[in-house]
Amino acid sequence: MAQRIPPEERLMNLTVALLGTEIGLTRAEIFSSVTGYVEQVSAGSDEAAMGRMFERDKETLVELGTRIEVIGDVVNPRNMRDARYRIPREDNSLPDDLEFTPGELAVLSLAADAWSEAAMSREARSGLRKIRALGYDVDEPILGFTPRLDARDESFAPLEDAIARGAEVTFDYLRPGSQRVRTRRVRPRALVMFESRWHLRGRDEALGEDRTFLLSRIVSDIRTTGVRFDPDDGDQSAEQTLEGLRALADGQRARIAAVPGSEAALRLGRRSLAGRDADELVVPYVDAYVLADEIASYGPEARVIEPHELRELVRDRLRAVRILHSRPADLRDADEAVAVRPARRRSTDGAERVRIYLTLVPWLLERADVTVADAAAEFGVTPAELRKMLATLSMVGEPTAGFYSGEMFDIDWDALDGHDTIRLTHTVGVERVQRFTTREVAALVAGLQLVAAVPGVADAGTLRDLRAKLARGAGTADRADQVLVDEPVDAARAELARAVQERVEVTFEYRRPGGETTTRTVDPSGLLIAGGQWYLRGWCHLREATRTFLIERIDGLVVTSVPARHSAEPQPGLFTPGDDDIVATLRFPTHVRPLIAGFLEHAELAERDHETFARIPVADVATLRRLAARGGGDIEVLSPRDARDAARDWARSGEEHLDESPV
Repeated sequence: MAQRIPPEERLMNLTVALLGTEIGLTRAEIFSSVTGYVEQVSAGSDEAAMGRMFERDKETLVELGTRIEVIGDVVNPRNMRDARYRIPREDNSLPDDLEFTPGELAVLSLAADAWSEAAMSREARSGLRKIRALGYDVDEPILGFTPRLDARDESFAPLEDAIARGAEVTFDYLRPGSQRVRTRRVRPRALVMFESRWHLRGRDEALGEDRTFLLSRIVSDIRTTGVRFDPDDGDQSAEQTLEGLRALADGQRARIAAVPGSEAALRLGRRSLAGRDADELVVPYVDAYVLADEIASYGPEARVIEPHELRELVRDRLRAVRILHSRPADLRDADEAVAVRPARRRSTDGAERVRIYLTLVPWLLERADVTVADAAAEFGVTPAELRKMLATLSMVGEPTAGFYSGEMFDIDWDALDGHDTIRLTHTVGVERVQRFTTREVAALVAGLQLVAAVPGVADAGTLRDLRAKLARGAGTADRADQVLVDEPVDAARAELARAVQERVEVTFEYRRPGGETTTRTVDPSGLLIAGGQWYLRGWCHLREATRTFLIERIDGLVVTSVPARHSAEPQPGLFTPGDDDIVATLRFPTHVRPLIAGFLEHAELAERDHETFARIPVADVATLRRLAARGGGDIEVLSPRDARDAARDWARSGEEHLDESPV
């Protein structure tokens, strides 16, 4: 039986082999000399199977950013049977003169931390590690700012991957205002966040035209068709999509009457062209169905004056919520539902380990002796995983007719076993930092776009220089904006940012969702964005504890000259459950879960058939009635009884309010 060679060991040996040749290696030479292939040939794998394995490996390396040069027959370039393969060293390494200042690295670190979505966070952190592998470290982190990019739509990660690979996809799409699901075949080009929602821009192959799709309406897994296309290096799909969404919003306006001082007046007022204090709000919008969900959540606080179609959409939602919550609650299905197990920690697969190897080696060489714990923390793996990876790395070397010549990676095992210290004593071929991948650049650039919305963190020149450096490091200057974020700066954030930086108290009037207004004095510690909403975190003198405040609910902000006396303790999330919270049980279709993920951070989930049940702690009934109204009949409050009744009464009042005045 042939010795089993881990995939990452085979991929690393292939990388070293292709880096070490000037004339290239044929498939036959690779199969007869590279560890991982030799063993398969010895086990009896035929030429076709070996060819398929090589193509998969080659594709994996390309997806990791490796540029593989294919040298065909000089006389007959189309004859690829005897093609030779090599990895040009210069074309696969970051330019020697690419430099970053400590301040730029601090901004990039903030951009990498912006992602709450695991796949994009992994890409951003990988790009940052490559910069750190050049010998840079963050001396002074940027304190007080924690931007967050949410990408909870399940389709986001596979679509971003398809964009990077130029892979055609299909998915089932629910059209606005219809229950009919249609399958779309699309060549995806860009992901754009606009008004806190993600949109896909791509070519709809059935129509032969570019289209924009709202990710929340994709109701199936993303499936690849096997068709590849070459992304246009000059493609401006992201920026064009953003411009198109802005133009669409500018051309569609809703007239809305909101109760003064209400949550509706507060939130809709900031987007109103007539000003937040006007008797009648004029709100631009892109999608009538999305706006109807929001307005329905305000119940009797908001009344659509026009257009008529929008008012009827709101009415339909409120009617469905009222009818649903007028029935007796049925908890039997909730009792029979099966608990959803927490997601297990994602194991590091072979391809990801190869990416780590390619950065780990130059990172270690820049730092001499490094502890196992420090290296594991830097690369997002456990110490045990890192030790296994080091053992595998020591088996990688140059091929010579099926035997190693002695040129292999080596480690000071005494230092590792005796002192938990990593010290490379010999390396082969991968000493230089690999170029950025397009996905790494896209993740960091999107994070930088969000950082740009945080006043005082970095000026426009710094952000422009960083984008240019990242694009140059990838060698694809025109493909940096595959993922685009639209997040303008406002005056309140600018003032609060100044208070955070100067470490001085702020005072303001704060309105809770129920309408209660209190005067607060706060020692600010940071600004955060999550779910498209901006928050201030700091020590509240009134509550004598750390609190998080929605900036939209802040009025009469004054930045004082009084030095702040307290520092807010770090928290794992925006909010933590309190002892006096209400514990409610909700029922909703499972496909809705990603859309309300922000409410489910502390929930206990269970599933039965295609429904999810959530036991969720909330601060007050108002949160539940607004959530149910926003769901338009998809989200049912099962318990407690007073919360269910509140959802029914809220929807009924909203319905009645729609007809209070003739239109």
